[in-house]
Amino acid sequence: MDIQQGKQAEAAPSVQYVLQSIDLIPAGEQADRGELENSDRNDEECFELIFIMNGTGQGKCYLRRPGKSLSIDQEASSFSYYRVCFVTSGHDGAYSLLPEKQELAFTPFAKTLELLDELYGLRGASDELERFQRFVRFQELLLFLFRQNRPAADEDKGTDGERHGVELSLRHIHQYYRELLTVEELAALAGVDRWKYTRLFKEATGQVPLQYLNEVRINQAKKWLASADDKLLDIALNAGFNNEYYFNRRFKQTVGISPGQYRRSRKGQLRVVAPYLEDFIVALDMQPIVQYWHAKWGKQDYLGLSHIPTFDEHSGDFNALSGYKPDLILLMDRYEQQQYSECRRISTTCILREQSDNWRKVLRTVADYFGRTDLADDAIANYDSKARSASHTLSQAMKGETVAFLRISADHIIQYTEQGHGFVSTVLYGDVGLRSHSAVGVASKANAPGMFNLSREDLGALNADHLFITFDKWHSQAEGAERELLEQPEWRELPAVRNNRVYEVDFLTWMNNGIISNGKKIDDILRALA
Repeated sequence: MDIQQGKQAEAAPSVQYVLQSIDLIPAGEQADRGELENSDRNDEECFELIFIMNGTGQGKCYLRRPGKSLSIDQEASSFSYYRVCFVTSGHDGAYSLLPEKQELAFTPFAKTLELLDELYGLRGASDELERFQRFVRFQELLLFLFRQNRPAADEDKGTDGERHGVELSLRHIHQYYRELLTVEELAALAGVDRWKYTRLFKEATGQVPLQYLNEVRINQAKKWLASADDKLLDIALNAGFNNEYYFNRRFKQTVGISPGQYRRSRKGQLRVVAPYLEDFIVALDMQPIVQYWHAKWGKQDYLGLSHIPTFDEHSGDFNALSGYKPDLILLMDRYEQQQYSECRRISTTCILREQSDNWRKVLRTVADYFGRTDLADDAIANYDSKARSASHTLSQAMKGETVAFLRISADHIIQYTEQGHGFVSTVLYGDVGLRSHSAVGVASKANAPGMFNLSREDLGALNADHLFITFDKWHSQAEGAERELLEQPEWRELPAVRNNRVYEVDFLTWMNNGIISNGKKIDDILRALA
C-alpha cells in the first residue's frame, strides 16, 4: 500500500503556471484597439488572459498565446478589462491543459470577478503568506477556466451536443423565466439525462438550475423596482414568483434587504445607518441619517457630513439608534452578539462578513445592497486611474527616496510598513508604489503584520528621507500629550525632521480604508512629494 501511494505521489503534477503580472485597464485608457489585440511584450513566452469587465462584451475572456494576436469584437475604448500575464514551465503537461481557442467561457462572472479582484489586490504582495495566497488564487482561476474549456473529447465535461444543450437551456431560462420551469423540463430541452444535466449545468454556471433561475428572476425584479412604481405583487408575478411572500423572502435572502427597501434605496429615500462605513455610503451617492463619532478620534470630517447628527459608537449603546428610525442598519463583523440583537430589534440589520482590508470587495458588496453596482465600478475605475497617474508622477519625483509612516500617541509610536494590507500601506506602498523605509532591529516587536511598535531608542534607526505622521489621542490624558514626542532630542535628530520633510495628515482619513479616504491619501501624498 505504501509503495502504491508513493507512485501516486510521484505522478502528481509539478507547478507549471506562474503569474507574471495583472493590470486593470479602465475604459478609454487604451491607445487603440490594435494595442490590445497585438502584443508588444518583450517576453515571448508570456501568455495573456483578457477579461472584459463591462460594455457589450462583459463576461468575455480571451487567451493570447506568445507571439499571436487577438480578434476583439468591440471597440477597445468602450470597455475596461483585466490583463493577466503568465508563463508555463514548458512541460508538455502545461500546454495540454491550455485551451486551443481564443475566446474562453467563464461563468459565473461574479466568481471570476472575485478571484481577479483578489489577485489584483495582492499584485504587490511581499509577505510570504500573501505571495502564497496570490499563487493559490491564480491556480484557482486557471482551474476554473480549464474546467469550462476542456476539449470536446473530454467525456467528463460532456459531448459537444450536451454542452450545446445546456447553453440552449440557459437561453430558455433567460427568455421564459416568468413561466413555471422545472429541472426535468430543462433537461429534456437540453437533450441530457436528468442526473447528468444538473452536474453539467453547475459546471457551466457554478449553480444548480433552480438557484440560477431564481437569480435571473431577482435580477429582473431589481430592474423593475428601480425604474417603476408597480405594486410588489405585480413585480413578483411578472418576475416568475407565485406570491409576494415567497418573492420577499427570496429577495431578502439574495440581496440582503427587502424589495421595498431596495426600491427606496434607488430613489435615495432609504434611511441608512452604517457606523464607520459612511465612506462607502457617500461614495455611492447616498447619505446616512446618522454618522460615526468617537470621543477620542472625533468623526470623519473628510466626508463633509457636518450637517448629519453623530452616534457614539464607542459607547456600545446601539439602542440609541432607534430614535433615528432607520430602514437599514449596516454593520461590520466586529461587534458583540448583544449589539447585533439590539440592532435587529430596531430595524433590518445586515452584517458585512467580508474582510475590511479589501475595500473594493466591500464597496461592491455595499453597492449590491442598494442596486448601485455601476456606481461602484465607475468609482473603482476612477480611483485606479488616479493611483496609476500618481505612481507615475512620484516615480519621477522621488528618485528612490524612502518614506515611513508613523502613528503617534502619548504611549506608543507605531510604524506602518509595506507588509501591511489596510489603512496606510495599501495606498502608500502599494497603489502609488513608494519605497518603504523599515525600521531596523524591531521585527520582534511587531504587533500585527506590517505594524511595529517603536521605542524612542528605536527612532535612531529611522533614517527615512520622508516622514508622514498622524496623531492618535487614544492614550492622551491631557490635551496635546500625543505631541510631546516632537519636543524630544531623539525626534529632532531624525534626518526627515532636520530636512523639513515631515508631513502631518488627518487621523481618521488615514486610519480608514474606504475609497474616498484612499483617494484623499493620494492627494496628501502628491501635495507633499510631487
